[in-house]
Amino acid sequence: MKHFVYLLSWLLLAGVASCANPVRGAIERQLNDYPESRVQDIYKSFCQDNLGPEHLIPNPDAARNYLLTELEQYRADVASGIYGIPPSRFFPTGDNGNFIRVDLSVVLDSLLTAEELLGAFVESANAGQKMTGDQWKAKWASVASVLRRDFPDIPDLEPDLNTLDSLMAEGHFIVHHSRAFNAAYHPHYRIIDQQIVDRLFPEY
Repeated sequence: MKHFVYLLSWLLLAGVASCANPVRGAIERQLNDYPESRVQDIYKSFCQDNLGPEHLIPNPDAARNYLLTELEQYRADVASGIYGIPPSRFFPTGDNGNFIRVDLSVVLDSLLTAEELLGAFVESANAGQKMTGDQWKAKWASVASVLRRDFPDIPDLEPDLNTLDSLMAEGHFIVHHSRAFNAAYHPHYRIIDQQIVDRLFPEY
């Protein structure tokens, strides 16, 4: 009984610690939902949270064509059983959830039209960043310190952190998902501003 009480107390304290440290909580959420995540996948989530979609969309027609092509591939892969639709269609980025990763299955299942998703994506991408580059560097430094302190078992932690430091020093903030993440989860999503997601999916 005493051991059970100790375990329960530890779990409660761990939960309080995660709530008190939203950065740690966001990293835990990423690793719980996507255990094959690497440092660059965690970086990408926090980067998307603070800098938004990777690029402005000056040409909606090109974005539309790319989206339609990706949707067709996604539909074919799901139909063939290569992989399925993820358990959650909506995944908040970083610790603030300024942007939401909306899985393209919302179009496959007719919860949203391709045009509606494209419009939300373009609006989100063209709205501007939540942080400047210097603010983002400072933010990532705080995230990296939590990774080093609390998540030392992430594969290739230090080499990946060093690589990201080098990229950021050269002004390169955008990264792709890791090979491990892509191989495990085959991500198909668009980054949508959280307020737009609330408007389109009030039940979310």
